[in-house]
Amino acid sequence: MPRATTRTSALAVLAVLGAVGAAPAAVPAPGAGEAVVTVRTGGDRTGAQSVGPLAGVRLGLFAAAGDAAPVDPGWGVCVSDAAGDCSFAVPDTGPGGANAGRELTVRQLDGGVPAGWFANPVLRTGPGSGSGSVRSPYAFRTPALAAGNTYRSTADFMISDDYKNLPTASGGVWQNSRNNPPLPARCGLDVALVLDLSASVGGELPFLKAAADRFTDALTGTPSRLAVFSFDQASPATSVSANHPELHPVSTPAGAAEFKSLYADWTLGKGTNWDTALWSVAQAAPAYDAVVVLTDGNPTRFADDKQGDGSNTHFRDVENGIFSANSVKAKGSRLIALGVGKGVEGDSGLNLRALSGPTAYTEGGDLTAADYFQTKDFATAGQQLHDLALTHCDNSVTVVKQLVPAGTTGEDTTGAVNAPAGWTFTATGRTPGVGGLPEELTTTDDGTGSVVFQPELGELPSAALDISELQHEGYELVTKGGRNAVCVNLDTGQPVEVSDTGSADRPGFALDLPRLAAVSCTVYNRPVAAADLAVDKTWRIDGTTHPEGSQPAGFTATASLTGPSGAAASPQPWGVARTGYRVGDRATVDEQVQLADPACRLTDRRITSLNGAPVDLPLGSALALDSAHTRAEVTNTVECDHRTPSPSPSPSPAPPTHPGGGHLAATGGGGAAALLPAAGATVLAGLALLAARARLVRSVRSVRRHRDGT
Repeated sequence: MPRATTRTSALAVLAVLGAVGAAPAAVPAPGAGEAVVTVRTGGDRTGAQSVGPLAGVRLGLFAAAGDAAPVDPGWGVCVSDAAGDCSFAVPDTGPGGANAGRELTVRQLDGGVPAGWFANPVLRTGPGSGSGSVRSPYAFRTPALAAGNTYRSTADFMISDDYKNLPTASGGVWQNSRNNPPLPARCGLDVALVLDLSASVGGELPFLKAAADRFTDALTGTPSRLAVFSFDQASPATSVSANHPELHPVSTPAGAAEFKSLYADWTLGKGTNWDTALWSVAQAAPAYDAVVVLTDGNPTRFADDKQGDGSNTHFRDVENGIFSANSVKAKGSRLIALGVGKGVEGDSGLNLRALSGPTAYTEGGDLTAADYFQTKDFATAGQQLHDLALTHCDNSVTVVKQLVPAGTTGEDTTGAVNAPAGWTFTATGRTPGVGGLPEELTTTDDGTGSVVFQPELGELPSAALDISELQHEGYELVTKGGRNAVCVNLDTGQPVEVSDTGSADRPGFALDLPRLAAVSCTVYNRPVAAADLAVDKTWRIDGTTHPEGSQPAGFTATASLTGPSGAAASPQPWGVARTGYRVGDRATVDEQVQLADPACRLTDRRITSLNGAPVDLPLGSALALDSAHTRAEVTNTVECDHRTPSPSPSPSPAPPTHPGGGHLAATGGGGAAALLPAAGATVLAGLALLAARARLVRSVRSVRRHRDGT
């Protein structure tokens, strides 16, 4: 009686691809009169030259390659175990036995895949150029069976490095492909572009780059990010210094231009290695929504040491590409294979299918359902990529939030960058019947500074929408062309008219969204930079300079400043900074002057210094606050016209002080009040006598002058 055909391995052993004589797995030992045929089944790549096992693969032994049924429904069928071993215990292989010396064909049974996988029963072999294609069934002949022997796919059949004579040379690990994950049904994607730089691209290289540019342009204005890889016989290609697995936001034209510059100067190498290209992607840290492989030929190399002959495509070249593609899809990335040109037309679609999935794109079909494309040129491929990028952006408004540097003024947005997480927008509809609104969305830390609203229009021709943002403290809206937002139709590239709505703390804009259109709007904000203004005072009086506070008494002035926030002029102490302004504001500097001495007059007053530099500005000028701190100086020039006073009479000897003390007020020449000591009656009489004598002398002198005619 034949023994059970499927055994469970006790060890999970990884098969090393291309390693002849790999360590044996736990497979059943042949019983009496038995030979064991064991096939290693693989799933995802686990290392540059290793692949993990795949359980649940059902294989059959067939007497002839074209037979419909296995040679025996019992021992002629196996199912791979957790270690990836699918083993047949073939009876009657001893001398004279019915199966002695028999060669059987191993083939996958119809439907013999575990859930989530599909089989590739036929692959394309032949020259890497795409000419001379051969549809090669994925089936392998066993050696002549003899009892007591175990025949392994990794050592005794399947595996081969005879690339010159055997197009079906395999690595000995049975391939199956993971189902392709769906493309996320949203506007805005994280995508890795994988560009073929093999020598066969030749003069089409500019068009390959143009196709990549076209895809990038299609995603510009959406919350999308892109990475880019290259390959020839290695990855990065031997002509390129590095891959760029990091995701670059392309939500703005500036971001898109920066991304394009990463591959703009790439040049061609040689050979085609799908395996290493996709393994590079699988190892990258980011999780991509989609991985787009743009290639013009079939693989002719595999592994990180460039195995293969570099000219022809064998099973082994494709198998290894499948294992790496499985690792990419295991991370949730949809793998889209774009074959461009004659090198991948016709039967080459079999290999593109094995990388991605079973659904080929047909003209006018569903782009999002297609796993692989075969197109005549890169221009067509670029258009297909463009259309694919925007498929899930129907009926959408992307809002891209950008922050403008604080040093800019007015509508200058030079140096704007995408906003970080935390900026909130709200969309409401004004057209009856529009679904999905109102909706509130907040930017994340993905680097795009974007949110996407996708209202449900049904059969409506358009929808009138209002979109507003919650303004952050310390920021102000920056208009462009006098509008709160700048919008463009991504399908046509034409501007979309908007009107301003909202308030200072919740500014917004209104627009009409045409049915099936994808619109992108950019909103700018600038951080409000605090500024202050201080004004110093200097007096120049009769040629002598006096800082404020050290000038003579009777010379006073009070400063006044306008602002902040448009406030009218108000007093401000000299030398004390007034705060509350913003960089870019303007403030008018003025003063009120008081001179107590009527003999002095103000001949000039100017703003003579600004931030330590000499200036000559009239008082009342509006100063631009272009930095956080502004300091001005006001200088007043004063001239005084004092005449020389008459000499004072010689003082008389002071009479003795009356014992009673006290003072009496008297008026001296010029009206000045003098204080003299008080005296008794005798003193007053003496004073009167002296005055009388003086009057008499003056009278006598007058008479004499009159008599003498003088």
